[in-house]
Amino acid sequence: MRRLDFISKAPNFSIFKEGANKTNLGGVLFMIYIIIIFLLAIVYFFDYFTNDKYQFNYSLVKGDGNNNTFLKNMEKIELNYTVYLSVDQNILFNNKNFIVIDLNKFPNEDGFIINQDKPFIYSVKDLKLGVLYRCDGNNCTIRDKDKIKDTSYYLSLLYSGFSINHQDPEKPIDRALYHKEIQFLNNTNIVELKWEVIEYEEEKSVFGKTFDKAMGNSNNNKYYGGDYTSINTLVDDGHMKIFPQTFWKLKDPEGNDFILLLLLQSMTTPVIEEYERYTRKKVSVLDILANIASLSSTALNLMGLVYGILYAENYNNYKIIENILTKKMKVNINNVKNKGDKENVKIELKGDLIEKNLIENDINEQDSDDSTEGENEKMKSSSLNLSIPRFIDFLFHKFYAKCCGYSSRHILINSCNDIVAKYTTIENILYNQMKLEYLWKDYKWNNPQFQKGDKEELFLDLKEK
Repeated sequence: MRRLDFISKAPNFSIFKEGANKTNLGGVLFMIYIIIIFLLAIVYFFDYFTNDKYQFNYSLVKGDGNNNTFLKNMEKIELNYTVYLSVDQNILFNNKNFIVIDLNKFPNEDGFIINQDKPFIYSVKDLKLGVLYRCDGNNCTIRDKDKIKDTSYYLSLLYSGFSINHQDPEKPIDRALYHKEIQFLNNTNIVELKWEVIEYEEEKSVFGKTFDKAMGNSNNNKYYGGDYTSINTLVDDGHMKIFPQTFWKLKDPEGNDFILLLLLQSMTTPVIEEYERYTRKKVSVLDILANIASLSSTALNLMGLVYGILYAENYNNYKIIENILTKKMKVNINNVKNKGDKENVKIELKGDLIEKNLIENDINEQDSDDSTEGENEKMKSSSLNLSIPRFIDFLFHKFYAKCCGYSSRHILINSCNDIVAKYTTIENILYNQMKLEYLWKDYKWNNPQFQKGDKEELFLDLKEK
């Protein structure tokens, strides 16, 4: 499981000077990354300017039907209605045997008869209509000329409902004309129209809300509408049919009775509140930039991770050892051209070489005051013949041994990795630091005459400034 831990990272060390471990591969990969992000940005902005600017969500809300806010918003909704009676697609304008009445006004108010093709306004919660048929005296059977055979009577209900346009920047809910066909027969039908409220809310960002407050704009970002979502039809058992005779005592001036063929009412106050809720949010250019930045950051991190695992780790370790050999130990590294890698597998850089050269270097530095320039040149002229790795060796080092075996270059890379791993571990550094501290306590540097800061070049430089 430890090999699967890509979360924990080793401590970072500063190596060389700035840019010393930069490679052409890293530059090429970064250029490819820039091109990819540029192309993705073009795709994102093309999608933004050619597609919808609003994102919306839908939910069906159920809750307490006694919610006063809900009921108040329900009462505010008023629609323009128009009704038509028809049979066999023929509108019954001139047939006086069928009349439509407003049951909210009847029988206590005048003007309860609704004229066809004449619009009227009602709140959706109060809509209650009835279709009556005029009897021939006390004979309340349907006349032969008014009977239906293979069809039905229809009450056409036109109303100015609400349409939803999610992409309308001004108003997502607006008025629209709708048409409902209510079917009924010779027997009395009771039809319930279920009106469902639609609540639409504009979601605004923090900047949008702040801007509205600064400009004095209204924070009312909710719209209310609705529609008749279902029609529930019940067949009367005979009681409602004779209701105009038994309860209303309704007669025309000629003494004719009436029967009820259709009772239509709007159901708006269910026991359990249920309404549709939409929310929408405008997609801005800032959202596009945020998406591009998030994607580019993720892509850069992934590229950096792959680049570090496959290439940078091996290359950096090799460059560290190369720097120590060439700049610190003054060793000339000569490139050996391999005729066959398998013949040169004995060429290997071990930690002993570093330790041996470090010891010799320390001795030479202690005796540097007495040494001659010729000896220094001789030391600098030491050389080491190694097979210098190529780009491909660093890149496929982790996989090369599994398929092709080790070559001298890959052994060199392994050796450099081993040396760096040995001397850069925290426990090794602390242990050597502790040994060095004890060495200083016992060394002649504890003599006061050797503790003067002016012996150090940094302090001398500080004095000059």
